[in-house]
Amino acid sequence: MGFGGAGPLHVNAVARLMGSWPAISPVSPGVLCALGDATTRMRTETARSFSRLARDTSIADLVSVLDDMAEQTRSELVADGIPEEQITSLFEIDVRYAGQAFEVPLTITQAMLEADGINGILARFDEEHLRLFTFNMDTPHEIVNLRAVAQGQAPALPAATLPKGDGDPSAAKIRDHTVWIDGEERAAVIYDRAKLRQGDVIEGPAIITEMDSTTLVEHDCRAVVDAVGNILITLKAKG
Repeated sequence: MGFGGAGPLHVNAVARLMGSWPAISPVSPGVLCALGDATTRMRTETARSFSRLARDTSIADLVSVLDDMAEQTRSELVADGIPEEQITSLFEIDVRYAGQAFEVPLTITQAMLEADGINGILARFDEEHLRLFTFNMDTPHEIVNLRAVAQGQAPALPAATLPKGDGDPSAAKIRDHTVWIDGEERAAVIYDRAKLRQGDVIEGPAIITEMDSTTLVEHDCRAVVDAVGNILITLKAKG
């Protein structure tokens, strides 16, 4: 996927190198990162050191601390204007074998904690440790850190659907042009992305312009506009 002002100029080449098609020029690629930032969920978290052997820890010990941390993070979001009913909480527990210098973080909910208990957490740790490092140990488990995370709801952002076209992009044509690709000058067409319709097919070489970016369709590629305006670029069939 090409994002940023220059990304869609290079998606053909990157897809070719990776052997991964279609290459995608998303809607408004130049502001895609800003759009993601504007539509992300409000989030806050807090962490506390725990540093106890699991065998010396009870569910009540964990729940007491996690409840306090959850209340703190939820209060912070409420103070930022997020309604209480829109806030969800989850927890992370860092576990290691006693004496190790690193931990494995495990994401849990309070319901999982109450249903599975300490042994459920340790079983998940052993499974993840085996997956990451191909071995487990007989050493006692240590619960090192606790984290509470509170999140608000993601804002609704429905994608606008483009009018259906007949596959012919000529209504979006700006002018003929030439491009230099693979050591030779080639005839190309420049299109206005804002005028493309769902299902339009653009034969390369072509240049598709918009306010925040420019998309290149190379000479041996073909682009199709999907229902919401993404441009999907694939190699033309040979022969």
